Amino acid sequence: MGYVVREYVEGYWYHIHTRGQRGEPLFFSPEDRIHYLNLLDDRLARRGGNIGSFCLMTNHVHLLLRMGETPLGEILKAAHSKYARDFNAARGTDGHVTQGRPGVKVVLDEDYLWHLVGYIHSNPVKAKIVKEPSNYRWSSWFWFLGEECNWIELKSWHYPPQFDGGDRAEVFRRATGTKKSEWPGERKYIGTVEQWDEFECRRQAGREAQAYRERRGRRTKKEIATEVAEEADLEVEELQGPSRARNVSGPRREAMALMYEEGYGTSEIARYFNRTPASVSQAYKKWKEDEE
Repeated sequence: MGYVVREYVEGYWYHIHTRGQRGEPLFFSPEDRIHYLNLLDDRLARRGGNIGSFCLMTNHVHLLLRMGETPLGEILKAAHSKYARDFNAARGTDGHVTQGRPGVKVVLDEDYLWHLVGYIHSNPVKAKIVKEPSNYRWSSWFWFLGEECNWIELKSWHYPPQFDGGDRAEVFRRATGTKKSEWPGERKYIGTVEQWDEFECRRQAGREAQAYRERRGRRTKKEIATEVAEEADLEVEELQGPSRARNVSGPRREAMALMYEEGYGTSEIARYFNRTPASVSQAYKKWKEDEE
C-alpha cells in the first residue's frame, strides 16, 4: 500500500522517485551512477537504513528504501546535496540537479511491495531500452537472481519481504513478469484502513518521542556544524573560516539555517561563524528559497 507522506517511521519500506531538474539527465557516465549509489548507501548504512531495490535511469531514479534511525528525508537531502555539488564541480555548472523534493510513498501492504519490486526493475523495459529487466546493468536485479554485481558493493543491502527466501529468483521473475495493469504506477491509496491506522499510530508515537527529545534540549551549534561538515566532506573550521568557495559557502549557509531553526539567534550564530547577524539572516532566506 502506498501513501504520499512527508513523515517517516522507522522500519517501514518506502518507494522513492526522483527526477533530474527539468527532465535533464541525472547521470552522464557509469561513474555518476556509481557515485550516486555509493553516497546513498554510505548514509543509509551509517544510520541503520537499507536499500531493497533500485533502478538508475538516465533522468530519474526509483528506490525501495527501509528507514533506520534517521528520517529518510534527511538521508536523501544529504546524499542529493553532496551529489549535486560533485556533479556541478565536475562540469563547471551550478544549481539544482534533482527536481524538487523526491516523490515518496510508504509501503504498507506486502502485495503492493511485491508488485513494486517488479515495477522498479521493469522501468528499462517500459522505456524500451531493453527487452528483459536483467539486460539493464543499472538496477538491482543481480541480487535477486543470485548473480555477482561487478560494479558496486552495497553495505546497506537488505532483501524486501517475500524475496528473502531460497526461491528468490523465481519470485523475482514472477514479479517482473506481471502485466502493466498490475503495477503500482501512480496509484496513491492502495490497501486497507487498518493498515493506515497502524502506520498513523506508529507515526504519532515517533512524534511524541521527538517532542520528548526536544524538551530535553536542542542540539548544540557544534553538533549541527559537525553534522553538516561531515556530509560535505569538510572540517568545521572550514565552515567557520573566511572561504567563499561554493563547496564551503553552501554547507555554511545550511548550518546557519539549521541553527536558526533550532532556535538560536542571529547574533550568536554570527559569532560562531565570525560573521554579521545580517549575513545569517541572508543565509537563512537563501536556504529557505532553495528548500522550496
